[in-house]
Amino acid sequence: MPPPPAAISVQAAIAPGAVHFGDTLTAHAVVVVDSERVAAASVRLVPRFLAYDVASAARSVHRDGRTTTISYDLALECLGAGCAPGRPQVALQFPPALLRYRKPDGAPGRYAFAWPEITVASRLDDADRADPYAALRTTTSPPPVSYSVDPGALADGLIAAAGLLVLAAGGLLWFAFRRRPTSRRETRAAAAPLEEALRLVREISANGHEPELRRLALQRLVTELRASGRAELADSVGRLAWSDGAPSPGGARELADRVEQEVEER
Repeated sequence: MPPPPAAISVQAAIAPGAVHFGDTLTAHAVVVVDSERVAAASVRLVPRFLAYDVASAARSVHRDGRTTTISYDLALECLGAGCAPGRPQVALQFPPALLRYRKPDGAPGRYAFAWPEITVASRLDDADRADPYAALRTTTSPPPVSYSVDPGALADGLIAAAGLLVLAAGGLLWFAFRRRPTSRRETRAAAAPLEEALRLVREISANGHEPELRRLALQRLVTELRASGRAELADSVGRLAWSDGAPSPGGARELADRVEQEVEER
């Protein structure tokens, strides 16, 4: 194949030549370069299509001797107001595209070429364009209220479920911490609710149970402290029981010792 007559040449086309607003365009460019005067691998297309976006692009290269043919296929689309014609149809001319490349010696080069003109037609008639909102009809009345589940029945069900969860939590605590046989002295001590709550905190901490069980045991201690008129001490225990970090076994035991000491001092 004979060498190309020019260092770089371009044939450009856009199809279809006439479209309606919103239709997709295809821009096709065939770039022919002389490989001895242009470094073919450096050729880059810099397109400018106004408000149109390049939805997809494909590039292919074919070499034949000194001639390298580079083909570009670009899918263009635009649904914005900038692409809508204000008249029945308008002629659209995209700005020239730019090719950037380098010569074999590394010097930069540029080549600009024009796209053919196309026609964009409006999908609206003159009346629609004069009053674009006339065709937009909607009701401003809200739809009637409807529920997939009756609110009253849902509230009753949630209350019942909450009650069951409380009973289940109490049952789990009873099964997990059934009292072991105790001495006569321990039996007398367990008669006091506050002392029983302290014993439960220590027992749960010593057995390495889950953090949530330690929380529940500490919360029982809070309840007994409040019932005995020790609100400030109850607040201190409550902050540990429901802090962000789970109460550690050692921390729970130390708290139980401190509570017992303060109770005895008072």
